[in-house]
Amino acid sequence: MAKKNLGKVKRYRRSFYSRGQQARRILGAVLALAALFAAGWLIGPAVIDFGTSTWYSLKEGGGASSGASQPASEPQATPAPTPAPEPTPAPALSPEDGGWAFVSISGLSSAEQAAATAQSLAAEGMRYAVVPCKDSQGYVYYQSGAAAAQSSISATTFDAAAVAALKDAGLTPVAAICAFRDPLAPYADRSLAVRYQDTDYFWLDAAADAGGKPWLNPYSDAAVGYITALIDEVRAMGFEQVWLTGVQFPTTAGRDKANYGDTAGVSMGQRLAQVLSAWQAGGDCWVEYPLSEVLAGADSQLLGASCAELGVKNLAIRVDEAVTGEQQPLLDAAVAELKAGGVANIALVQGDSFTLL
Repeated sequence: MAKKNLGKVKRYRRSFYSRGQQARRILGAVLALAALFAAGWLIGPAVIDFGTSTWYSLKEGGGASSGASQPASEPQATPAPTPAPEPTPAPALSPEDGGWAFVSISGLSSAEQAAATAQSLAAEGMRYAVVPCKDSQGYVYYQSGAAAAQSSISATTFDAAAVAALKDAGLTPVAAICAFRDPLAPYADRSLAVRYQDTDYFWLDAAADAGGKPWLNPYSDAAVGYITALIDEVRAMGFEQVWLTGVQFPTTAGRDKANYGDTAGVSMGQRLAQVLSAWQAGGDCWVEYPLSEVLAGADSQLLGASCAELGVKNLAIRVDEAVTGEQQPLLDAAVAELKAGGVANIALVQGDSFTLL
């Protein structure tokens, strides 16, 4: 059977969708792309973080860590250790640092009492504690080893722990020693005493029936040696300063009958200057004189020179009552002259009060 020639098949580029269907297809594709982009935007950082942390974990040995994983930070240089600051040395104490207290022996009679007294003084703002070690009656208030002191040691003495107790409380212990006014030591060693004219009798500062007392002789090397021994002892005990009184010649009443022995032409002022130079060379000293002798200057009958000429470094001026209006300008002039003459510190002492000038 012969095939029927149908001719060539003609192909047409024609969509089988309507225009509305095409529009909906295009809109759907756009929305799908937008959704895919939004999803990538939201989950992309988390995926990157996870991948990064996993990479660093594997790189560093895969060790697990608690909490959220974080990328490893760059290694930081170890800072050099900061050197410890050196302690600043405490400044040396000066008289301005605090109050001065003149302590009674009864407050230092035992270690416990000394500690309580020291704490009480510190609480009051005191910084210096003046302790009587030898008074103007010749009594010694500690167990001295000096031969001339053996018959002069008081029945009441301060405890050996008192000095340490004062220091532990932040106080500076000061030993008070009366030098040449001493009615007891001459009876232990007669060579220490001022003699009456050319006799072997003691010179007395008043008639015997009026209570006259002997004095140590400032020209006697033995007498000076006795006081020096006491000063050395108290410094060895820990006292940081010495408060000296009685560094003078006896009172003027009847002194024309006093015999000091061979003075080798050395004046009274020169002798006291020699003595003070040696005592002050061993450590800090305060030297106390009454106001009348300070105002007398070089005309002092008890000193034979002014305090500046004696080489006093720290001068305590004792007054029994308040300085009067007439005395004040004289005192001001004397203080100015003394400071110009080399006296470093000058204080006015009345009772237990201590005032720097």
